[in-house]
Amino acid sequence: MKIYKYFFIIVAILFTNSTAFSLSLEQIADEYLEELWRFHPVGATDQGVHMYDTLLSDYSKNALKAVKKRLSELEQKLFAVDTTALSIDDIVDYYLVKASIVDELFSIEIIREYAKNPLIYSTECIYGVYTILLNPSRSSHDRIYAIWRRLEQVPDYLERAVKNLDHPSQFFCEVAIGQLRSGTDFIDDIYEIYVDSLPEHKKTEFKHITSKAIAAMKLFSLQLEMQADPKTPYVLGRDHYEYMLNNIHLLNIDADSLLKIGQNTLDSVSILIDSLQQRHDEPVGIKITLPENFSKSDVESYRSNEILTVREFVEQSDLVTVPDYIGDINIVETPEFIRGLIPGIAMQPPGPFDDFKTSYFYVPPVPNQFNIGQVEYYYNYVHNRHFRGGVVHEAYPGHHLQLSIANQHPSRIRKSSHDYIFIEGWALYCEELMARSMLYQDDTLGALINALQGVKFRAARVIVDVMLQTEQMSYEEAVSYMSNVLNRDRSYMAREVVRYITDPGQASSYLLGKVQLLALLDDFRKAQGTDFSLKEFHDELLSHGSIPVLLLRRIMFSEHEY
Repeated sequence: MKIYKYFFIIVAILFTNSTAFSLSLEQIADEYLEELWRFHPVGATDQGVHMYDTLLSDYSKNALKAVKKRLSELEQKLFAVDTTALSIDDIVDYYLVKASIVDELFSIEIIREYAKNPLIYSTECIYGVYTILLNPSRSSHDRIYAIWRRLEQVPDYLERAVKNLDHPSQFFCEVAIGQLRSGTDFIDDIYEIYVDSLPEHKKTEFKHITSKAIAAMKLFSLQLEMQADPKTPYVLGRDHYEYMLNNIHLLNIDADSLLKIGQNTLDSVSILIDSLQQRHDEPVGIKITLPENFSKSDVESYRSNEILTVREFVEQSDLVTVPDYIGDINIVETPEFIRGLIPGIAMQPPGPFDDFKTSYFYVPPVPNQFNIGQVEYYYNYVHNRHFRGGVVHEAYPGHHLQLSIANQHPSRIRKSSHDYIFIEGWALYCEELMARSMLYQDDTLGALINALQGVKFRAARVIVDVMLQTEQMSYEEAVSYMSNVLNRDRSYMAREVVRYITDPGQASSYLLGKVQLLALLDDFRKAQGTDFSLKEFHDELLSHGSIPVLLLRRIMFSEHEY
């Protein structure tokens, strides 16, 4: 009898300890998220956390010191967790919290972004307002109050920015100045949008606040011109770049190995494209009779219909499940203040903690009135369905579907995670998947060639990203390389390379993510044998959140050894 008594006591103790470890990790994750949202209130708004909607980030010395101290304390708490008592899902959350803390400390302590990169300040001022506008589910009163409060803080915020910046990179200063130039026009428009919803006695006050914010942004631009230092590097350098790959993105790879992936892929896919093009019968040139009164509205209708068409094909193709809760997509012209960083198309997904489920599909602006050349260009764009590949990447089964599913994950840290290597890797993977799945029935070979051209483009991006960040290539050399290898417009490539520099590693994420996913698919297919289902693979892949592929692999294979 005593033996059984002691047995149940031991089991109770083990169960209690295991639960305590699990709760400890959950508590650390929750504490970290709260700290992250307080430190990045605009980022919190973007994620659908609205308790900080009236604030901008505090980059004062005391605030930065307090944040570093708090992050270090959370890091120590995390190290104290007994990972042997955690489930596989908790293990994944553990490494997500760890990598995110490392990311924040990397920015604050190692590269000191707040002292070298003025883009963090210009972006905060503009996106602080823009993120409020993105969510129409909040009342007009709540939105205008949040915008009002954030605009009030802009002058003091930018005054602090000037004090913080220490020989900021001339490259980043020039990008920030361009962003501020279009951003002031955007802020000026805010007054026109909301002035009629204000009582008469508040209109003058709101106009005064917007005017002061605009004046502060213009002054900041002038100060950046004076502070800009051409000698300050605008790239990470090899050591920091590899630190980011290994410790933030959880990749067991160095810069040289990543460069080889890009170079080998570029060489092999170029040969494959040439071979396929020799077998591809180009359509016979036919003089197109342009329809009368073809206009911008025809282009907009085509884009909307293309999204519906591709979604319907994905639902019927049995390649991946499209859940009923997936929200709508609003197609909007890319705001001018971000066109310098997003020259093409992009997707703004709904915040993971928001009730609003609609994504915004950014597209380059279409002229309100067409001249003769533009009529021909845009009619060909519609007639030849040039938007379809973008829909695959950005909407179905790409980002909109993927991120909307990730937003439903029960883990808060998992919901907030956006590993762009998996995210962009999945979207690039989808381009070839859909080309091979008869989405383009009248020209499957041509669609496959286009998908491979996309791989070639991303391979060139890897080469440029690595060589830029490891100081083997200058900005001008990178623009020339991309233009020559891809035979693309130089001005477009110039804006692309700006984006690569301002977001290290992002340009490499597309190809690297696809390579990892294909390896995971191959291993999963072998493990499942005759039970393998591509749809089940895709559904499970998307069900675990937007996390590093290494962690996806651990879950899908239940690998408990790190």
